[in-house]
Amino acid sequence: MQIYELMNEVRKFTRSTLLHQHVVAQTIGLNVTDAECIDFLQEAGSCTAGDLAKATRLTTGAITNVIDRLEKAGFVKRTPNPLDKRKVMVSFIPKKHTPAKVHYQALAGKVHDLLSTYNEQELQLLINYTKSMTSIYQEQVEIIEQKS
Repeated sequence: MQIYELMNEVRKFTRSTLLHQHVVAQTIGLNVTDAECIDFLQEAGSCTAGDLAKATRLTTGAITNVIDRLEKAGFVKRTPNPLDKRKVMVSFIPKKHTPAKVHYQALAGKVHDLLSTYNEQELQLLINYTKSMTSIYQEQVEIIEQKS
């Protein structure tokens, strides 16, 4: 049945994205958790350590260690939170990420080439599918966390 074939291919795709992230992180001297935090900061922009901990599902102690490592390596900087002086904002430093960009640009180029073969309707189907899958995965994370 094609549904099961597609589900199996999604599993393979998910594993390959995790492997890619791990390998790229290693090339720039990071672990995958630290790289995921950078990815979140690139997407969301500056945020508090608490916001970063919540987004990554790490404890505040663990996120402090991540931020310390990333700051020492020059990937992020801390600045005072203008709204609450007791908190700091964590910001991504783009120029430090240049070595990793090579790997992501190569991937983006190949993905762009693939997606360019689809028409607008097919792309919309893929967008809807991806959004729906993301929601399903996020929902499952919340369910699992509530049971723990």
